[in-house]
Amino acid sequence: MKNKKTMSSLFLLSLSIILLLSACSPATPTMSPEEIMTSIAATVAVDFTRTAIARPTDTPTPLPTPTNTATPITPTIAITNTPASTQLPTSLPGGQDAGVWVSSDPADGSNITAGQPFDVSVTLMNTGTTTWTTAYAIKFTSGERMGAPESIPMPLDVPPTKSITLTVNFTAPSTAGPVRSNWQIVNAAGTGFYTFYFEYNIVTP
Repeated sequence: MKNKKTMSSLFLLSLSIILLLSACSPATPTMSPEEIMTSIAATVAVDFTRTAIARPTDTPTPLPTPTNTATPITPTIAITNTPASTQLPTSLPGGQDAGVWVSSDPADGSNITAGQPFDVSVTLMNTGTTTWTTAYAIKFTSGERMGAPESIPMPLDVPPTKSITLTVNFTAPSTAGPVRSNWQIVNAAGTGFYTFYFEYNIVTP
């Protein structure tokens, strides 16, 4: 449609120019209608050629290439119902052995005459969860035994939180100076679970 309008405009413009020139120049021979049409057609062809040269070539715009988007795979977790165990925890027999030294008489650090026998009353408390039976004992472990027995059994049962007083028969060394005797409370299996000691100054008369 645009080309037809352009050709009509050029045709009218050329015709007007030719008529104007004919009027102004009577000496110029008059062109026949066929010659006028040929001249107009040549002018239109030249104009189209110039327009085609000046017009940039249409470059087709590439269409975007479709991209396949991977669908994320959701892992499937199989849930298995496991019946809860009906087994109850097994209670351990017995309890925990524990004890503590309360006092000694004579007190630690007292002066004891060299070579003389002396008795010490020691009080111990059961702080565990087991009962100290007569199979429990106090046992010498190291230091100076000073003539005392290696082991002295509990004279009676001692329940938890209760105390007992034992008498240990010593004989003081003949040499003056400090002396220490280390002992343990042991259970029926002979396993020690609490350590205490007696410590005195041996003096000469």
